[in-house]
Amino acid sequence: MLKLGAFIITYHRPQILLGTIKAVFSQTYPPDFIWIIDNSEDLETDHSIASLLDSRIRYHRMGYNAGPAGAAAKGLVLCAQEGADWIYWGDDNDPPFRQDCFERLLAIRNVNPFCGVLGAVGQFFDRKKGVIKRIQTRLLEKKDWVEVDYVAGGMCMLVSGQVAKEGIAPDQDLFFGFEELDFCLKVSSKGYSLVVDSGLFLEARKKWGRLDFERPPYRKKKNLTREYYSLRNLLMISDTLTLKTMRNQLIKKWGLKMFYGFRYGLGYGWENFRMVALAFYHYFMGIKGKTLDL
Repeated sequence: MLKLGAFIITYHRPQILLGTIKAVFSQTYPPDFIWIIDNSEDLETDHSIASLLDSRIRYHRMGYNAGPAGAAAKGLVLCAQEGADWIYWGDDNDPPFRQDCFERLLAIRNVNPFCGVLGAVGQFFDRKKGVIKRIQTRLLEKKDWVEVDYVAGGMCMLVSGQVAKEGIAPDQDLFFGFEELDFCLKVSSKGYSLVVDSGLFLEARKKWGRLDFERPPYRKKKNLTREYYSLRNLLMISDTLTLKTMRNQLIKKWGLKMFYGFRYGLGYGWENFRMVALAFYHYFMGIKGKTLDL
């Protein structure tokens, strides 16, 4: 019988985490075990988990904030060691949006003999420009499943145990931002396919009102620290994949973004300029991992 494992990444959100654990175990195809990968600096999460008295729950405290990238890398290793055939990659504040997500995804795991990742929502990725491309709704309406380049974070990503056993994992130096993209591109480079269920994908778009969503060319960001990590990590990923064209396009595009932000005022423009410049500086100087608080 198929053995489904899981790990959930958490950071100082014990009450939210408890709700997510309950939601994951409430799936129509629940995991046999869940590893809680704790990035917290205190023991509050540890104590909350212990109070559940559930033998299916395992706990690993990182001992420092390793970010989603470091925690995910550890979670994949721990689940592989327990012999999981498939592994749910979860976040503490992003439970599956339907109770039957795992069941429906696992039902399509054999559509491709080299399927390495399953997901509810995914995207294409332009390796030349370094940009994520939205899948058109009309394509999803025509197919039962679609091969993608990237499964979006928090969208019920299930990883083949064989992928984890081969040691494929996100770069822990990314810390935060595009760690799922980094992982998915590595999986693809090893010859595995990434598949999303079109039915679940369409239901997710309906739920969040994004059936006809069009991404604007640029919009004001609420958290510019995230912009810093996005740029620095995309540049790091371009090096990992040895994609010089992608790297050059990112430098050109984000060089323009440094100045474009001033259209939203001097204060925002300067902070945007500073974050993009810092990302470039840290990338070229080889400064990795956690550098800024989110």
